[in-house]
Formats: sequence, structure tokens, C-alpha cells
Amino acid sequence: MNTIERVRMSEPGSTCEHITYVRFRPAGGGTTRFASREQVHAWIQQGRSFRTEHPVTGASAQVDARVSPAGTRYIATVANGRETDNLLTLPYF
Repeated sequence: MNTIERVRMSEPGSTCEHITYVRFRPAGGGTTRFASREQVHAWIQQGRSFRTEHPVTGASAQVDARVSPAGTRYIATVANGRETDNLLTLPYF
């Protein structure tokens, strides 16, 4: 499973739709990579799995591909009642 560790946000940076890029570790190891929100969305649609992992707390959650009512493709964590594993709580880069 691919593991998202950091996010880059556009202004105002208050929702998952403002995520522009992510930094992630690919499944099976290898070097850290960067991808756009749209690319991660497409990969999830193709069947690849992503999760968050907070580098300090270790909190983790599954990441899902979503589409806003306005048609914006974005990624968000699957609701599990914990905010500490949310994409928006990950460090920025």
C-alpha cells in the first residue's frame, strides 16, 4: 500500500480540495515520491491503495477518491471518527 506522509496545499488550505500535491512512500518500498492530487485520484480509481501515516504520531487511515458537487476530483481519508489521521493534519512540504 502507498503511504502519504506530507501534503502541499493551495490557499486557503482549509479542505482536502486544496491539496495540490502529496509526498508518499510507494508500496513495496523505494524512494519517496511526489504526485499531484489528480494523479493520486486517478491511481485510486485504477485500484491502487493509499493510506495516510502521520510521521510523528503514526496515526493512519485509508484514502479515498472523491468528486465535489462542482466536479473537482480530490482525495480524502475514509471517516473513522479520528481527526489525527486526516490528510489535513499531515505536515506540509
